[in-house]
Amino acid sequence: MNSNLTAKRSRPTKSTTNWKRVRTWKSAGQFGKPPRNPGPRSNRISWSCAISKYKLAEKYHQPVPQKIPAHWINNRWAQEWPDLVEAANIDKYFEGHSADWIIKTAEQFYTGLGFSPLPESFWKKSDLYPLPPDSKRKKNTHASCWHIDLENDIRSLQSIEPNARWFFTAHHELGHGYYFKAYTRPEVPYLLRTGAAPGFHEGVGELISLASSQVPYLQSRGILPKDFKPDMNAFLLDDALARAIPFIYFSCGTMPHWEADIYAHNLPADQWNARWWKYVSDMQGIEPPSPRGEEWCDAATKTHINDTPAYYYNYAFATVFKFQLHDYIARKILHQPPQSCNYADNKEVGTWLNNILKKGSTEDWRKVLKEATGEDISTRAMADYFKPLQSWLEEQNKGRQIGWE
Repeated sequence: MNSNLTAKRSRPTKSTTNWKRVRTWKSAGQFGKPPRNPGPRSNRISWSCAISKYKLAEKYHQPVPQKIPAHWINNRWAQEWPDLVEAANIDKYFEGHSADWIIKTAEQFYTGLGFSPLPESFWKKSDLYPLPPDSKRKKNTHASCWHIDLENDIRSLQSIEPNARWFFTAHHELGHGYYFKAYTRPEVPYLLRTGAAPGFHEGVGELISLASSQVPYLQSRGILPKDFKPDMNAFLLDDALARAIPFIYFSCGTMPHWEADIYAHNLPADQWNARWWKYVSDMQGIEPPSPRGEEWCDAATKTHINDTPAYYYNYAFATVFKFQLHDYIARKILHQPPQSCNYADNKEVGTWLNNILKKGSTEDWRKVLKEATGEDISTRAMADYFKPLQSWLEEQNKGRQIGWE
């Protein structure tokens, strides 16, 4: 998550912000109309859901459900389905490393590409590590990165621990920091010191998170042993479940549709929770563990509902966008397969990436993307990334119920 303190101070009142952001779905200057309801019949989410619910039912010694109970998923909103693929769990390889090593390794990723080190003030003013148990101070544990003065004061809020999730997150958050650094130059006016589109900022962070999860990169950093032989189906399935496929249905399905109902269509407050769970059920194949009445507002447990309303579809854009950038880097620059590549210390990758970042929002995002990759926004690269998994999923799911209707 990236943030700009100046922009947050000067943003409009909540009601104005909500309406303007909802209107961007219809604006030619953004990403077009609201995403079409992806529905439960889409092949990728249905096949992913099938293997997941059968594995979870086996794990919890329960009958296979039509829809996955929400408390079976290790994520409060089931926006991601992590920790379902044991063969892709690499947390044990981070044992013996410190939280400080995690963030310094993330910085080395960027300096290896040719970017300059983070300013000293970053290390002095950021809040990067968990608070001690007896601390009287509280902090938001949602990771973020901040461009305080639109100049060189860049800070990050994290709670880094030595595990895979925080390793990927640290790389992601510094992606925002290096985006800030790249467009902080005299040629870019202050008002244009932001991403080419909101989804670009998130997409760059997610791109580097994806790059940091590649087995060859993890081996080059000494995390995985050189002779490590990954189960590629397991790693791809984990990529799909924990970082891509269910997330698309949450970020361009449940979240923006519910917010559009609230802000644009004035859904009565006594229908908010029912509508939320209808979208979760229809679009994600998830059901609550027990009935949820209107005395609750489960949507409001999501940080972005409260802090950055009508913003979340940018994460859907970012997910598609990251695979396009990653596909270009892997195939055109590294000449390596996108599912197993290593950006480390490649200055050509750094130069190509910097040419995108340094523009800020001085050019239309469509032009920036087309010039960088030769493509308009497209799910082609994302589909290609997971294509090797499809035949394996079909074999695993033979004889199983596909979908949830």
